[in-house]
Amino acid sequence: MNLERAKSIILTILVGTSIFLTWSIWTYEPEYDQLSQSSDYIKIKSDVEIVSDVIKPVSILFHGNGQHFQTSDPIEIGRMEKEYSQWSFSGIREISVKRLQRKFDDFVHEDGSVEIQFSDDVPISIYKTLLNITDKEVPSFSFDRIIIKQREIGENDSAVYFVSYGQEKIYQGMVDSNKVEDFMDKFYTGSYNEHPEYTAEVINSKKTLFVPENPVEIKSFQYYIDNLDIGKLKNALFNFPKYVRQESVSVGDEYTDGTRLMTINKENYLISYINPGQKDKSFGSSSDLLQKSIDFINDHAGWEDNNYRYAYMSESEQRVVFRLFVNGYPAFNEYGMTEIEQIWGKEEIYSYERPYFSLASVLPSEGALKTLASGREVLDQLKSKDNIDFKKVEDISIGYRLDKSLDSKLVTLVTLEPTWYYRIGNKWFIVPFEGDTGGDQSGLE
Repeated sequence: MNLERAKSIILTILVGTSIFLTWSIWTYEPEYDQLSQSSDYIKIKSDVEIVSDVIKPVSILFHGNGQHFQTSDPIEIGRMEKEYSQWSFSGIREISVKRLQRKFDDFVHEDGSVEIQFSDDVPISIYKTLLNITDKEVPSFSFDRIIIKQREIGENDSAVYFVSYGQEKIYQGMVDSNKVEDFMDKFYTGSYNEHPEYTAEVINSKKTLFVPENPVEIKSFQYYIDNLDIGKLKNALFNFPKYVRQESVSVGDEYTDGTRLMTINKENYLISYINPGQKDKSFGSSSDLLQKSIDFINDHAGWEDNNYRYAYMSESEQRVVFRLFVNGYPAFNEYGMTEIEQIWGKEEIYSYERPYFSLASVLPSEGALKTLASGREVLDQLKSKDNIDFKKVEDISIGYRLDKSLDSKLVTLVTLEPTWYYRIGNKWFIVPFEGDTGGDQSGLE
């Protein structure tokens, strides 16, 4: 074989090898693991809320020397939560009201006690994830306040009470006395009167409310807002987003896959989603209802900067409401711009309504103090109105009224104005002042 022929053979081999490698690269298809379809909802991002983030006390009442004091400071409430979440609870059982040898209301608001209040009844089976309960079996019950009493501090163990005010149910758990004594030293003894003084008002034979004795100074705010990505929310709520059709309507936009419908209300920054196929309800425990409601919002990272708190639950309606809180106070809006509401169907969510904005940044020039009327003036106003049944009032609270305004064509602001509210049933109303006929009687849920 001569040299020239050898070169030709080598060159042919090299060219063939180059062609094969090029073809392999062009046609290569790597194998991927199949994407799991175990969940109907696609997570937008990884941040989630746990029970302790969403189910939080709204206020703390201190009763001492015939006086009452209250705080809604989220920092102080957080310190108390951290303290009692480290206790070990044992021997949880129901206590008969008759055994107390005093009226239920007197027991709840007794001198020398700390009353930790929640917005609505909380199932112990979900809240126990925050607590260290050593019992193998815990009775099924709900509560809307935890009560710690100075007089109940024993030599070794002390009683701590979980109370449902509306149901007049009391459950007792035992805690190491040293832990309870430390708690009372930190948060009660000598410090309860550092908070604003409140006055007690007997509404009816089963209800006593507490309102500030003096006028209250509280800041108003204005915030720029950020919008939730509608495309990502669409991907989260529809099983097959690529088959979803979009159509412009008078209020904004509609998205549908032929069965489910999501409406975007651009005027009030609201989303309304409905899945008619889930209209029939399947009733589980209140704990399951609340847990799956939290998980549902976690699945599309919808908590909007962790400002929403558990506010209300109706097991008969399979309905759960979470509310926007600002600086420890609830926020209200007549169109629902401060609420996340879920109604559950047979297998999935039936109805889902919520805002699609978050509070981005507060205007530095805002935050002016506003002086609200005293609680006594509020009570007098409510009693004086013929169209308000005072004996049916279940709560009175300061809250923020949220209104929107345009700073420019591109920037939207929301104003948070401190206002007095009262609640009848599950609806909140503005307390009427200055010749009003009865406040906003449309009701804010």
